[in-house]
Amino acid sequence: MIGVFDSGIGGLFVLSALRAAMPDADFLYYADTARLPFGVRSPDLIRRYAREAGARFAAWGVDSLQVACGTVSALALGEIGDAAGCPVAGVIRPVAREIAAAGRRRVLILSTEATAASRVFDEALAAESPGTVTLSLGCPLFVSLVENGFSSRNDPALLSFVGRTLAPGQTFFPDAVLLGCTHFRLLSPAVASLFPGVPLFDCGEAAARALADSPAGRKETGRASVRILVSDNPDRFRRAAERVGALPDGATVECVGELC
Repeated sequence: MIGVFDSGIGGLFVLSALRAAMPDADFLYYADTARLPFGVRSPDLIRRYAREAGARFAAWGVDSLQVACGTVSALALGEIGDAAGCPVAGVIRPVAREIAAAGRRRVLILSTEATAASRVFDEALAAESPGTVTLSLGCPLFVSLVENGFSSRNDPALLSFVGRTLAPGQTFFPDAVLLGCTHFRLLSPAVASLFPGVPLFDCGEAAARALADSPAGRKETGRASVRILVSDNPDRFRRAAERVGALPDGATVECVGELC
């Protein structure tokens, strides 16, 4: 069984890609909705949350863990993997490799505040392709916008807010935009409108491709089951997931933890 972890609905798109690539595998998706959003927390608190999530996955008996959260991938991948007691993969290296392979050398990185401050994406891109120039922008409200249903490219208020947030990136003149949080996929039309002709690279999609192509992913089999767990407010999570078409057909949302 493969575990998939995120703070909210963003990782459901990673889950969807993994299920398409590994149709026989069993998946357990856990969203720590009680602590959403992670990206505005301190590094120490993020690491604590990661250890607690990892302990849950260990109790659930997952065989491997895909962290779909960019913030935990950047700041606490080791902590969540150690606590889970199984192989763990994040969303940093796969997208850095894809951008380097595409020959992109001027990369605008959009992520949460905590991820941007860590500069982990910048370092991964430099390691894959020395000389790559990067600009990291922390986007503190993007996750909340997505979770609350503000993702339509036809919403003038959303476009105005995204434009103000990303204004420094427009004068950077990137040849690639890295979406460093899986929630940001839902804002990609608004982002793309600000950078016409510039390819967007989604960290979650790249991570799903990397796991599916790995030896462990290729041999993963099961009953094609999926279980979705959250740490708080399952009805709100379900509505948000359904609103963006990310809830797997027939899936229910269970609440686990002290708040349930």
